[in-house]
Amino acid sequence: MPPPGAMPKGGPMPPPGEVPEGGGMMKAAPGSVLPPGGAMPKGGAVPEEMLKPKKKSARPYIGRSLKLLGEHKGAVIFTTALTLIGALTPFLVSASFGPLVEILGNAARGTGGMSNVWTATGSLYKASPGSSGLQAWLATPMTFVTIFIIWAAATVGSAVLRFVQMWKTSNLEQKIVSELQGKVYDHVQTLSLDFFTGGKTGALMQRVLNESPNVQKLVTQVLLTPILDVIVLITALFYLFGMSWQMTLVAFALGPVAFVLFRFTMAQLNKSSESMMKTSRELNSELNESLTGMSDIQIFNAQKKRSDRFASLANATAGDTARLFMWMHLTNSNSLIYVALSTALVLLVGIQYGPRFGLGLGELIVFTGFIPAMFAPVQRVITSYSTYKTLEPGIVATYELLDTKPTVIERPNSRKLGDIHGNIKFENVVFGYTPFKRILDGVSFEIKEGEVVAFVGAIGCGKSTIMNLLLRFLEQDAGTITIGGEDITEVTLASLREQVSKLSQFPFFLKDTVRENIRLGRVDATDQEVEEAATLANAHDVIVNEIDGGYDCIVGDQVPSGGQKRLIAFARCMIRKPEVLLLDEPTENLNDTNRVAMAEFIRKYARGENRRTCIIISHDMNFVHLAADRIIVIDKGKAVQTGTHNELLQQEGIYKTLYELKNINPDLLRTREGGAGAADGEPDALPPGFVPA
Repeated sequence: MPPPGAMPKGGPMPPPGEVPEGGGMMKAAPGSVLPPGGAMPKGGAVPEEMLKPKKKSARPYIGRSLKLLGEHKGAVIFTTALTLIGALTPFLVSASFGPLVEILGNAARGTGGMSNVWTATGSLYKASPGSSGLQAWLATPMTFVTIFIIWAAATVGSAVLRFVQMWKTSNLEQKIVSELQGKVYDHVQTLSLDFFTGGKTGALMQRVLNESPNVQKLVTQVLLTPILDVIVLITALFYLFGMSWQMTLVAFALGPVAFVLFRFTMAQLNKSSESMMKTSRELNSELNESLTGMSDIQIFNAQKKRSDRFASLANATAGDTARLFMWMHLTNSNSLIYVALSTALVLLVGIQYGPRFGLGLGELIVFTGFIPAMFAPVQRVITSYSTYKTLEPGIVATYELLDTKPTVIERPNSRKLGDIHGNIKFENVVFGYTPFKRILDGVSFEIKEGEVVAFVGAIGCGKSTIMNLLLRFLEQDAGTITIGGEDITEVTLASLREQVSKLSQFPFFLKDTVRENIRLGRVDATDQEVEEAATLANAHDVIVNEIDGGYDCIVGDQVPSGGQKRLIAFARCMIRKPEVLLLDEPTENLNDTNRVAMAEFIRKYARGENRRTCIIISHDMNFVHLAADRIIVIDKGKAVQTGTHNELLQQEGIYKTLYELKNINPDLLRTREGGAGAADGEPDALPPGFVPA
């Protein structure tokens, strides 16, 4: 195997799932299986069955899902007992109703009329002569009053138990859902930056909020309930077989037909569910993208196009949802038809052959009552399977998300980063988002503590990648990166990011107060420390005097303004007083006064008592010239030029070209003496009239 970052001879190594074809790359469908070694069939064509994604099953995740019940053993045992008793009570109702009707019929035919019914006796079971044990006990004669009380108690108790069971089960389910969503959410926060840049936020939101509860439903609705229903069915079958095995076979004679219909409807139900999940993800993603970029959509009058796309996705989702409900209703209709036909068959056969099978009126009524009672758990088992098939895509997606590993991980023996003041060193660093396209190709440079260094280069040359590598949002393919002599791959992420802070080009803001947005930089900061950080970032006066509500103003899409938000984000960055300060386009939306003040602050911050390092990425050449002691030019993944502003202007190269293309404001420029910058000396002269912040 070649070392990390190295390419095999003859060209780049294909990424997983891709095979060379005619000098190019052909991507295989996700989950598809290629021949051993990635060899292609003759002719270069891949059979359709090879490119078809392999269907994924949720069976490997059943054991992991059951572990979710471990912290709720008491609630699980209680709800299980209630469910079992509640499932048995309908059979007790049917078993007692038959003898009641038979006793009433006998009393009506007798000479004493209905007045004799109270003393008449019957039994809940008709045992064969000579029976003993449980059968003899069930066949014990009881008075009409006793049987009536059993029937009434079972009828009322069934409804009460059902209510209590649903209440306790719902509480248990919601606890499991909240724990599972929290687990997924916490895991998502551990994933590396490339995971989020490669996906759609709306689809990810659905996976966390809507698809993760599928795992809970797998446990409570698909696994536990069917087990109890099978126990109930076995009990009922023993009861019926003991009374008449012939009539029991008649009662289930239509079962094979129902099973064939069930298999067909379940296949269609699963297909519709998976299709609905995919289109729903796309719809959520489309809505999220449109809401996020609404200003640009309106600027370019793209509403019609986005509306058409949203309508298309909404119609597709609606169609898939309608098909899903159609197959669900068809399944229920098949069930009702099966119950009706089976009941009619039992009545017809019972009337004709009941005496031959040893059945009287009471037993025939018990059989007709048991058919719908038995079909209820059968239907629940069938529904559980259909539910499993509809939940399966979401279950697989949830566990695949939980099993996604961050590309940047701490080593087992990682140590805490000690006190540093800069001294950053890149040695032959290689990085690429794909194996065949490198962003950084052996870049090397060194930054001393107390220096302000700016990275300059064309868009996409790797400037932001350098910052992300420093923060270990990304992991280099080859080479080493050290801060203060410490290899950053051998220190903990928390300790690294505690001392290396970044002002992003597009900062994230909470829908919360200005104070809480600054406090996001250090969650335990006091109000006084928040205001001190804002003062340090030259944001305090702006917050107090220019923002309605000051520190209590709720940050939204339009309030405060872009420039004010930039200063708030800078204050958040400074609340840590980082030893290494990374600034990505720091002057965006700032006026000239604030740009000059920020440049002066950065230089003073770097040369302060502790001597810290500041790194800038900016296309604002005025600011680069004003703030940076040294400039490093990045091109084609390498550091091709380095020096002061004046030194680079004397060279023919990218920096001079970029500088000359910009509209420079001479009032912002300062003169430099000594040529090499003033990283170790006194500050250079500032523009006339400039007052340090």
